[in-house]
Parts: sequence; structure tokens; C-alpha cells
Amino acid sequence: MNKTNVSILEYPQLRMDSVGYVRLGKFWNSVILGGHYWRLYYNDDYGAGVYVGRRKVELKPDRIYLLPPNCDLETWCTGEPVQLYLHFEMTQLAGNPDYLCNELRISDDMKILISRLRPMLEFKEDNNRANVKLFAIALAANAMAMLPQEALSELNSDKRIASICDYLRENMRNDISIDQLAARVRMAPNAFLRQFREITGSTPYQYLLQLRYSYASQLLESRAFSIDEICELIGVKDRFHFSRRFKKLYGAAPAQYRRRHTPQG
Repeated sequence: MNKTNVSILEYPQLRMDSVGYVRLGKFWNSVILGGHYWRLYYNDDYGAGVYVGRRKVELKPDRIYLLPPNCDLETWCTGEPVQLYLHFEMTQLAGNPDYLCNELRISDDMKILISRLRPMLEFKEDNNRANVKLFAIALAANAMAMLPQEALSELNSDKRIASICDYLRENMRNDISIDQLAARVRMAPNAFLRQFREITGSTPYQYLLQLRYSYASQLLESRAFSIDEICELIGVKDRFHFSRRFKKLYGAAPAQYRRRHTPQG
């Protein structure tokens, strides 16, 4: 009997970093949307958006918007729309720098997913966390499937760099040098740094900071830990330094961010 070799297709994996539901305001002015993850935005009203070059783009309430990793777009806000946002990673797909703000029509499936997500996020019921993640992943996958092919580019696959990203995620509270990371995957430090930048779009230190502060935002929303405890959990020793950098990334100091993401009773 002749053997037939069947190639196994590797599908991109989607990892959800954070999900939120927040009323925007002045704090969403002049925030730079960087980071190693994709961003999905759905606003329920007009009055907020981003600058793409010199062009002012408003996030319309009948659309979903996808922003690729490392887009570095500046935000603006003149109203108070309520925003549903997702931050997620795709293992093999990056964005095309010519498509920094992708506007998508909301399909019927997306409408259902949004209608299920919003009350779960608004009331923050602990027993709904698994469902929130499930619906958020489904919404992100639906949106990614609607992107035109030219808006995507395929990341160079390198299991060594993927293993380092996982290692950083599991050890984000520790101080880790380039030499240590390069040694883990048996690469010369300069070659490792060059490959890491090519695949992730950032340095290992920048990637680690993004992981730390993304996790910090989730901990602030959960209200389970004090700000001092969060600093310890993510490996930041100076609370003042943490607060200053957090405000630069999220447009609000940690305590303000926590209040804005607390459901009103």
C-alpha cells in the first residue's frame, strides 16, 4: 500500500489578553495605542477616534474597528461613548502598515456576540469570566476573518522566539537580561535581538513592559488586589514609576482607571 504524505496546516492561534467595557472621556485624548497585540473597538456612540497620519478617523457606532500590533496611533475624544474593547494576540498574523485602522461592518453574528458580552462586562459577574473569554474570542475571530487579505501579513515562524514570548509571560515579575533570553534558545545575543524585533515588532524589554501593564490593567479591573500588590505581582518596585507609566499607556492613573472600570451600583 502506498503511503500518502498529508501536510498539516498550522492555523493562527488567538490569545485574548484583555476585554473591557468603559465610558470614554477626556482620559482617552492623546493616548498612543502601541503594544504587541491586536485591538478591537466597538463604540456605542460618536465622539471618539484616532488619528491616522493627519487624518482624523471617528469610530462609528455601526462599525467595528481592528487596529494591528504596534500601530502607534494617537487617540482623540470629544464625547462620552461607551466602548467595548478587546486586546488579543495572533501567533502568525501581523498587520500591514498601510492598513492601521480597519473599519468593518458589523455582521449579524457580531451583533449577537456584542449583545451577550456587554451585560457580562457591565455587571462584572465572577461566574461569567469563562463566558466572557469565550464570546470575546469568537468576536475577535469573526472580525479577523472579515479583514481583506491585503490588510494582513504573515509573521515569520520561529519556535524559539515563540518560546521566549511564553517564558516572558510566565516570568514577567522577574528582571531578565538579553543574554539570559538568548542563552535559553542557544542564540548569540545580537542575532536573538534582531530576530525578536523582526517577529514581534518590539524589543524583549518593550514586550515585557506591555505584558506587565496589560496584566496590571486586568488586575485593576478585578479589584482583587491593591495597587502596591499589583506592583509586586508584575515586578515593578516603584509605585510612582508604575503610576506614571500606566497613565502614559492608558490615559488615566491606576486609581482613576479602576474607578472607571467599576460598575455603578
